[in-house]
Amino acid sequence: MAEPLLILSESMHNADMYYATKFLSSDPFIYLRLPGKGFCGCEKGIIIVSQMDYERAKREASVEEIRSALDYGKNIKFEELLLKVLLEEEIENIEVPRYFHLYTAERLRQSGIEVVPMKEMRLTKEREMKDEQEIEYMKKAQRACENAMALALTVIKQSEVEVKADRNVLARNGRILTTEDLKRYIEHALIDSGCNCDGGAPLVACGKSAADPHFSGSTPLFAGEPIIIDIFPRLKKERYFADMTRTVVKGTPEKEIKEMYEAVLDAQNSALRVVTDGVPCKEVHNCVCDIFEERGYETLRKGGKKGFIHSTGHGVGLDVHENPKVGDGDNSNEKGNENKSVLRAGNVITIEPGLYYPEVGGVRLEDMVLVRKNGCENLTKFEKKLEIL
Repeated sequence: MAEPLLILSESMHNADMYYATKFLSSDPFIYLRLPGKGFCGCEKGIIIVSQMDYERAKREASVEEIRSALDYGKNIKFEELLLKVLLEEEIENIEVPRYFHLYTAERLRQSGIEVVPMKEMRLTKEREMKDEQEIEYMKKAQRACENAMALALTVIKQSEVEVKADRNVLARNGRILTTEDLKRYIEHALIDSGCNCDGGAPLVACGKSAADPHFSGSTPLFAGEPIIIDIFPRLKKERYFADMTRTVVKGTPEKEIKEMYEAVLDAQNSALRVVTDGVPCKEVHNCVCDIFEERGYETLRKGGKKGFIHSTGHGVGLDVHENPKVGDGDNSNEKGNENKSVLRAGNVITIEPGLYYPEVGGVRLEDMVLVRKNGCENLTKFEKKLEIL
C-alpha cells in the first residue's frame, strides 16, 4: 500500500495540487491523501484551508473531506497546524514532493514523523492519462488557439510590403508591423476566447531570429522570410492548455526555407503515423531524426548544434510542458537518463519537429494529438501552408 501523501502549496501555479483538489487558490493550503481511509478502503483526500476559503472550498473542491484551519486554533502557526493534523490521523510516515519546504520537513522529522521525498510525484504520473472531460477541455483550448492563429495570419495577409534598401518589411496602418504587434493581436484573441497566457507570451520570431526556438525579443516582420508563431493558451476557468506552432512566409520564400519546411512537414507526418499506444517515445523521436539526417540536416542526436536541436514533443495538460517527454532523454539531468517512457492511450502530446540555422532562420510545425489504442487523433485542425500571398 502506498504511503500517505502530503502537499503544501497554492494551486494557482501548482498543477499537481489543482489536479488533486480541483480547488483554485493563490494561498497555500494542506492536501493529504490517505490510503485505505476512504469509502470501501479507497484513498481519502483531505484539504485544510483558511476560514476565509472554507465555504468556497466546500462548493468547489473535489476531495472527500474539507476542514478549516480555524478548527485547530486561532492564529495557529502553519507547522503546528500541520503537526496536529498528522498526529490526529496517526501518520508516522509521509511522502512529499521534491519541492517540499526543507524547513517544514525538518520540523516534522524533529517531531518523530518520517518524511520521504518522492523521486517521481504520483500525481504527476496520474496526470499523463487524460479522461474524456479533460480531453474536451483541451479541445476547447485548442479551438481558442486556432482562432488566435487565424487572426495572426489574417493580419500578416492584410499587411502591406514596404520596399527597403536591405530588407522588405511588413506594414499595417502606415507603421511597421513587429513581432510584438502580432503577439498583442494573439493575446487579445485569446482573452476574448476565455484564455490567458499563463504559460508565457506567444512566441513570434522572424527571419534569422527564428533560428532561436524560444526567441522573445522584438523585431520587424519581413517579407519573404520565415515567421514562426507558437501559441500555447490556457483556459482561465478549466485550467487546461493547448499548444500549436505554424511557420509562414509573406510572399515567396527562399529555396532553402522551402526545402526546410518540406522536411519538417514530412518529419511531422512520419512521426504522426508512428504515434500509438505502446510505442516508446524515443522511437517517435528517432523517426523524426531519421528523416532529417537522410536529407542532410544536422540533429542533436548526432551531436549537431544547429538543425534539429530539441525533442520531438511533450505532454500537455494542466501544464504546457509535462510528461511524457517525446525525445531521447527524460530531462532528469541524471546519468543514464535514456527516455524509457512509452506512449499510452489517453496521453495528449505535441509533435513539433523543427530546423534552425542562424544564417537563414528556422521552421517549426506543432500539432497536439491524443494517443489512441490504434494510432492517434490529431486535435489540431488548423491548416499547414507556408506561403501567404
